[in-house]
Amino acid sequence: MKRQLKELLVIAALVLSVSGCGIQDAQNGEVIQTEETDPSADRSEDSEETVTPEQGEEKEGQRGNRPAEVRIALVTDVSSVTDQGFNEAALKGIETYAGGAGVSYACYSAEEDKTESYKDSVLEAIRNEAELVVCAGSHFENVVESLQEEYADIYFLLLDGVPRDSAGEMADIAPNVHCITYKEEEAGYLVGYMAVQEGYRKLGFIGGEQLPSVERYGYGYLQGIDDAAAALELADEIQVEYWYGDTFLADEEIVETAREWYENGTEVIFTCGGSIYQSVLSSAEACDGMMIGADVDQSEISERFLTSAMKGIDSSIIVALDDFFASGKRWPKDLAGKVVSYGAKEKCISLPVQKSAWRFQNATTDEYLKILARLRYGDIEIPIDPKMPPERTVMVTYHNQREENDP
Repeated sequence: MKRQLKELLVIAALVLSVSGCGIQDAQNGEVIQTEETDPSADRSEDSEETVTPEQGEEKEGQRGNRPAEVRIALVTDVSSVTDQGFNEAALKGIETYAGGAGVSYACYSAEEDKTESYKDSVLEAIRNEAELVVCAGSHFENVVESLQEEYADIYFLLLDGVPRDSAGEMADIAPNVHCITYKEEEAGYLVGYMAVQEGYRKLGFIGGEQLPSVERYGYGYLQGIDDAAAALELADEIQVEYWYGDTFLADEEIVETAREWYENGTEVIFTCGGSIYQSVLSSAEACDGMMIGADVDQSEISERFLTSAMKGIDSSIIVALDDFFASGKRWPKDLAGKVVSYGAKEKCISLPVQKSAWRFQNATTDEYLKILARLRYGDIEIPIDPKMPPERTVMVTYHNQREENDP
């Protein structure tokens, strides 16, 4: 195994660069600085093509016929694991690690958008002898909370969330659980600011379910728009439509809403949440509108994507798995029961800047890098209050938000 890990580190060195990562204690908020690999760097374009396992099918991560030593299970929501978004990025992270370390992995998806279905998919992975279960998304917060002590010999990596009880309150995190969250508000800020710099004056936001990660994207987006409008003295000219579609799946209501917005003058819509981008895309193509992607670079899907609010999902998973296996197939003390939050400071939040993905005609990379640097150095604060949308100088029309969030 040591030899395999050395082989992995050679691969990882091509993917990641060294940086300090902030590790937040979920119980007391303490931040511990450790030396980690940087989860921001892009993988080489020459990397192997992704092969997606079927439901529950085990894949050998290592080349050749040497036996796998450990099983990793990726468990996703009802969206496809090849969703060209969050789930697929999680899969790529696992595949990259598995290919270097010679471990096996399998994929499982919930059959229904219900907590019991999410729990059943995790239990299926455990019955199939998974030793590390990677739960992709906040839909698994209640599941991990309910299983972490009962299955104390199973390790969990919870992405985009923290264990929560049935009332939605954050619960204690057991030492067999490690959580990764992202500062989506920073990515949202970047795309909002740059969209206004590009010249857009009528913008939209369509989120999936109104979950914390989606809210952070949206509220950061609004602040980025507002700050850019203030810098350009254009606050009176900018309008934003804001709505949660209450699903992470393609949906006809989202198609109709996006089409209505485009027909009424909305120029670009930031779309956050699983496969709902497919619904917005169909309307963007019909109405000659533009979009902003989320989680990963979605420029290859369509030229309708102006840019994408990226967070280093695959590379952050590689970092976590490397720590897990290097510690003897367990979470090290500084990660066990802890939450790592990745943001611009950790070089995790970014926009795609390669020529094929940079669709801005007026906004420049220099402007983008200046704003990114300000986020990294803490010069820009983005306060998030999940109980109340932020107050903005630009005109924001909120559609169908939770009653307690109405402005």
